[in-house]
Amino acid sequence: MAATKHYESYPEGDIPIYLAYGFRPAFLLMAPYMVLTILLWGLYYSGYIALPFIGDTISWHIYEMLYGVGFLGMAAFIFTAAPELFPGTVPIVGKTLRNIMLLWIAGRAAFWFMEFLTPYPAAIVNIVLFAWLTLLVYKPIFYDPAKRHVSIAYSFVVVQVIQIWFYLSVAGIVNTTTLEILKIALVAFLVMILLAIRRVNIEAVNEILELEGKNEEIFFAKPPAYNLTIFMIILYATVEFFYPTNRVLGWIALGAASASLAILNDFIAYGEENILGRRLIRALISVPILISIGYGLIGYNYLSEMKYHNGDFLHVITSGAWGLSFYLVLMVVTIVHTGRDISKERSVWMCLGVLFILLATGLRAVVAFYPEYMAILHLSSALIWSFPFVIYILFYAKWMLQPRVDGLPG
Repeated sequence: MAATKHYESYPEGDIPIYLAYGFRPAFLLMAPYMVLTILLWGLYYSGYIALPFIGDTISWHIYEMLYGVGFLGMAAFIFTAAPELFPGTVPIVGKTLRNIMLLWIAGRAAFWFMEFLTPYPAAIVNIVLFAWLTLLVYKPIFYDPAKRHVSIAYSFVVVQVIQIWFYLSVAGIVNTTTLEILKIALVAFLVMILLAIRRVNIEAVNEILELEGKNEEIFFAKPPAYNLTIFMIILYATVEFFYPTNRVLGWIALGAASASLAILNDFIAYGEENILGRRLIRALISVPILISIGYGLIGYNYLSEMKYHNGDFLHVITSGAWGLSFYLVLMVVTIVHTGRDISKERSVWMCLGVLFILLATGLRAVVAFYPEYMAILHLSSALIWSFPFVIYILFYAKWMLQPRVDGLPG
């Protein structure tokens, strides 16, 4: 199985189990941090608490969900995938991994208290953190003669450039608002999610099919639909940035919605069998479906004289597709890369987590139609959205502190 290839280049030495592979400390930090930040935001936005130590709370919420949580997802993905995608790559473990995570913690503290510390400590720590990760990504990808995954490296660079742009705005050096920049950052992260989820789909689906004895044909998530979706969401973001009220955005958004749905063809066209109905596969295809619904609602809104607030529909993409993709990566990587059988570990708790995210997304989007209930809907959505990550902490995080059950290192 692909998930066992990494041991061939695993470094020697006594390495603590929580630092034995990149996903371990990243996931131990990610799930609690997602719960903490979304609950604080939900309570604050609904008027139950104040966050006096944070200046621009909206930018704090978006930035921490994108760059705070997003960094851990990026690190977990590339530190886990690189040794498998590029044979001979030595996994990042031990002290180097520990120092990256400590720098991440420092970056979160500096950003939370930026109002008192000025933007510069947060800017320095977080830019250095992403530069370090980008350098680690660059080596295996560009040393590969075929340059098969070079798009991932480029997306890391784009995310970093946007982050620098963000801090220039915070410092008052550029005139673009932080909210405009963070909307561009969201698109960059969506691109990265689509690039990553295509590879996760290939690994997860083939793992399921192999364990079920279906070895006659290999599932492959073909690039065209993903690339078309990426092109359409970048086109939408570009036009929105320069012409935010132009009705052509409605048609572009509908194009992005249609392109995202085309991703499902890979699952329908698997051999002579439609595998859309499998339990985990239903969860995997929910990501492009949610992207399609989100852009579809935004497109409809533009073409119907903007009757609703697009920010509510955007949460179908952020709370829904973004949140679900991170949850699925948490679950799939935790199961596969601790040596467990993914066909047996697709438990009711995992399914409940997916349902909770879908329910929370629906409640958040409904705010567009019932703004008079905004406070209760927003808080309910935040609480329910946190449940899947609480489930992970209670039932799966313990595996991050245990050796692989198949005896392999990492």
